[in-house]
Amino acid sequence: MAYAARFIVETHAHISTLYKPVPTQNRNWPGESEVFDNSEMCLYDMGRYGIDICFIKSPSQLGPSNDFHAQMVANNPDRFRAFCLDQTQKLKVARGETEWDLGASAAEVEEALETGNFIGIGEFVPRDWHPRKVYTLEERLSEWRVFMDLARKYSVTIDYHEFSNGYEWDHWKLLGRIAKEYPDVPIVVCHAGHSVGSYNDGDLELPKVLRVVGGNWRGGKNNIYLETGSWPAEYFKIALQDPNVGVTQLIWGGDYGSRQYMLRPLDRNGPAYATFMPRWKMEAPYQVDWWGTSLHRIDQVKDFATQDEINLILGGNAARIWDLPTPLPHDRMFMNGRPDVWGITWQDSMAE
Repeated sequence: MAYAARFIVETHAHISTLYKPVPTQNRNWPGESEVFDNSEMCLYDMGRYGIDICFIKSPSQLGPSNDFHAQMVANNPDRFRAFCLDQTQKLKVARGETEWDLGASAAEVEEALETGNFIGIGEFVPRDWHPRKVYTLEERLSEWRVFMDLARKYSVTIDYHEFSNGYEWDHWKLLGRIAKEYPDVPIVVCHAGHSVGSYNDGDLELPKVLRVVGGNWRGGKNNIYLETGSWPAEYFKIALQDPNVGVTQLIWGGDYGSRQYMLRPLDRNGPAYATFMPRWKMEAPYQVDWWGTSLHRIDQVKDFATQDEINLILGGNAARIWDLPTPLPHDRMFMNGRPDVWGITWQDSMAE
């Protein structure tokens, strides 16, 4: 078997539920899903596609707890890593047992991080999800600072998924602000802003996210990283050509195991995309082959990128950010020491 890279990390997977809905009491809160350990299917696909490590994200719908995800990692410590969130607090709100509280959410996240079982704070940083809640930029920024402080305290990454929250202001300003206030905390932009329904507006969002990343260098370093698993091949070229983004800020990860479908445009022209289909069964009744589609894009990227660059995108950057174990030392497996890639920090990219 010819693998796509020397080391491959899926940085965004959902394998703790099949998204079978559970009736909920609070209709003003995200719905609950039945818990299901989908490790068997995931491990099978990892073997078929040569995925070395898979990161477990908290599902978009409620259900699995932080402890459940920690146990999944404990069952397969060489293959899985997990992120944490305020899972129990959100479930209590959904079941009508309590009102959402920032302090309770922060306490639950910190309790999880204290165990050392989690590598980051997952997508959808805690917030009030009531549909009548209207956030100001300043209010949401204050909430984010609470969790950025925790990420800094425990030396973990934090996910950014604010682009799906429907604010009345530009959420990219929020990303730029927190990245500058916390330059030592790695921030991962889920799906690089190219997510559900982005076949409609993805081309409009790409310049925005690249502008934020490109303008974020501090002392030759950048703490914003983009998950590129859902990108069409041409987006990679645009990012690689941008001298203020480049290959060092790209990681691979999409939405493996989510409840979306993978579709082609009706005219069969253009890249496949992931989306919900309200006129079909909302949760896909089969395991959508996310990695097959995503790795096909990588084959197209190889037409204009070197394999050394591909190695960084598919696993090398993730290995460095999360200090993952690799078969050989990082500096022997992944491109380093080149000023044209790493800029003024090129010497830091080399082993001491």
